[in-house]
Amino acid sequence: MIDDQTKAVLDKIERWRKDVFLFAYEAMGFWKPAQPKDELIDREFEIKDRFGNKKKVKLFDKDGNLVYHDLSFYQKDMFKYQEPSDFRRWAQKKFTWQQTVGLEAYNRAINTFGQDAYDIKKRWVTIRSGHGVGKTATASVITLHFLINFFFSQIGATANTEYQLKDVFMKEVYKWYKRLIPELQSQIEILDNKVRIRDTKDWFMRARVAGKDNPEALAGIHADYVLLFIDEASGVGQAMVESMEGALTGENWVVIMVGNPTRNEGFFYESHKKGAPFTKLHFTSLDSPIVKEGFIESIKEKYGEDSDVYRIRVLGEFAGEQDMDEKGWIPLFANINIHFEEPNDQILNNVIIGVDPAGQGKDFSQIMVRDNIYLKEALREKTSTEIDLARKIEAIRDAYRTTNANIGIDAFGIGAKVVANVRTKTGEGVNAILADKPREETKEEFASFKAEMAWRLREWLARGGIIITNNKQAWLREFSYIKFKRDLRGRIKLMDKVEFKKEYGFSPDRFDGALYTFFRTEPAHKPVLTSDELEQLELEKWKGYNRESNEFDLKKLSSI
Repeated sequence: MIDDQTKAVLDKIERWRKDVFLFAYEAMGFWKPAQPKDELIDREFEIKDRFGNKKKVKLFDKDGNLVYHDLSFYQKDMFKYQEPSDFRRWAQKKFTWQQTVGLEAYNRAINTFGQDAYDIKKRWVTIRSGHGVGKTATASVITLHFLINFFFSQIGATANTEYQLKDVFMKEVYKWYKRLIPELQSQIEILDNKVRIRDTKDWFMRARVAGKDNPEALAGIHADYVLLFIDEASGVGQAMVESMEGALTGENWVVIMVGNPTRNEGFFYESHKKGAPFTKLHFTSLDSPIVKEGFIESIKEKYGEDSDVYRIRVLGEFAGEQDMDEKGWIPLFANINIHFEEPNDQILNNVIIGVDPAGQGKDFSQIMVRDNIYLKEALREKTSTEIDLARKIEAIRDAYRTTNANIGIDAFGIGAKVVANVRTKTGEGVNAILADKPREETKEEFASFKAEMAWRLREWLARGGIIITNNKQAWLREFSYIKFKRDLRGRIKLMDKVEFKKEYGFSPDRFDGALYTFFRTEPAHKPVLTSDELEQLELEKWKGYNRESNEFDLKKLSSI
């Protein structure tokens, strides 16, 4: 026998099941969708379709519900109070226009349940966006609506980092859970990585981190009602797609993918292509009334409006698509005007030295020197022993009056022995660079320290850094082949050297030597000269001294 209170809740669920907005209003403390502008309510407008044909459409019905079939058509200026200041003042307990559109996409998906025929793309929702558009809140509302209203449902939620899943998504789910009416809260149990209906085993939402080590994050989800939610969906790999499809064998399911478009390949990227059978939504931070104050300006100031970071994090656009090859690789130096000067007694001050040793193979050993303005090849030779190369590093160091602290040497292979053979004073040491792993401080941006140094080189050249060389074409040839893409975590990675040589048939030695001058962005400290050295320096300047006879072509470097 069902008591009156339980019957009342069941009656409500019957109404809530097909309308997430009604659920949010009655079960979550009177939350409402964004309001359309008065002049758009229950009115028809004439528009042109993609074939140029005119037709009349209605965007909102008399109750303000979104009724146009293409949800990507809705824009910020169709809704009231969507400027940040207006939203804070007038839109209390209202979803933003972007959240409203996302929730409506979910509404349309669940309303295909039980239908013999339906548009498959309504069941597959893919949302690319910038930061700060409220996508995690949207996902939390959807999660609780689906769990409560579809009996014995199962929800698989995943993201590619534990931080995103537990510290962001699960915390947001808990926040919206606390807004539920008491009779619903009492029926829900929240665990570390699971939300379930009390006293049941197979009625739950499960959150698992996905990645190369765990592509089966969505495996084991089987129920009459299934919702799969993939956060930071650019990280979805093929193995996880296969796992995901295994959960969609029943009749009633929905897949929602959201994320910043960090990778120009993979399932999420393909889902946003023209013709893909998905409900495709695109939201920018510029149009969000809840984006964190100062976020957009900080990205603009740090990276520039033309940068991939701005395109991805603010505009919600895939980066550099116009230059991408069929494998998803993007030229590192695309759209950068690289400046060159022929050798002409240029003076380099406070240099950093980068060394890429090559041993006895086909590659060249490279020693590069760089200051804030110039980068120069100090040595390029075919065959190097570790002792011989160490002596030449010392000679270049002394000629440029820099210190061991400003020398970075690729320590892989022969490089480790070169490091050991550079003569240093007590307490000093050159820097042995192991570039295949990322630094702790930047591990969420770059897949390796080499990628980070390459990006620093790219930015230095974009700011006007100058390469001194009498072989400009050799540099341009190497640079034209250097490419990057983003890994499953959205981090920048370079094509590794083995793959590069297999693909293009040569080693980019100049590029490798140049990037090692960016193991630090500024010299450790400016050289301090003794009084005798200063007197000798002035004497040499007075005599017009130059070192043309030096075997390393170190002209007038004593004027540092």
